[in-house]
Amino acid sequence: MPLTKVAVYCASSERIHTDYFAAARQTGALFAQAGVEIVYGGGGNGLMGALADGAMAAGGRVTGVIPEFMVEVEWGHAAISELRVVPDMHTRTRTFLELADAFVALPGGCGTFEELFQALTWKRLGLHNGPVALLNTRAYFDPCIRLLEQSIEEGFMEDHHQAMWCVADTPDELLPALRRMPTWRAQVG
Repeated sequence: MPLTKVAVYCASSERIHTDYFAAARQTGALFAQAGVEIVYGGGGNGLMGALADGAMAAGGRVTGVIPEFMVEVEWGHAAISELRVVPDMHTRTRTFLELADAFVALPGGCGTFEELFQALTWKRLGLHNGPVALLNTRAYFDPCIRLLEQSIEEGFMEDHHQAMWCVADTPDELLPALRRMPTWRAQVG
């Protein structure tokens, strides 16, 4: 499955280790160099800003999807290809699903976790069949990966559900990992 647009979920925090910023900028640049458009939360701060800046500096296309209330507090990125303003967080999440071929989570907080698990839920239910990846910078997602594995071990998910996501430790590994993922066939029931 060719990747043309990837939804990237990530943090807006500025109080994080510099390794996270470097990985976000590199991810943006690598996607742009590969001709992959980024769809993201539209913010200009934190990893969101670094991701968008990296892609734009490399000549890429970046579409931000931001709720009205975030625009009102000036969280929107002023220098991206397109900034779509939507009424609320639910519309933003639905817009990601409508626009993207694949979904990537960079390190983040509760908003990133919510978006990642929403993408996995949509995939499990057959609402999309695109790849879902975690960029595991500084082993950030190790506890999350362990939780997902435990949910399989404990019978809350089935063994084949582990094929719903992949993990890349570095930005260089991310696009190849996404492209290697098998086509998902949801088994709802």
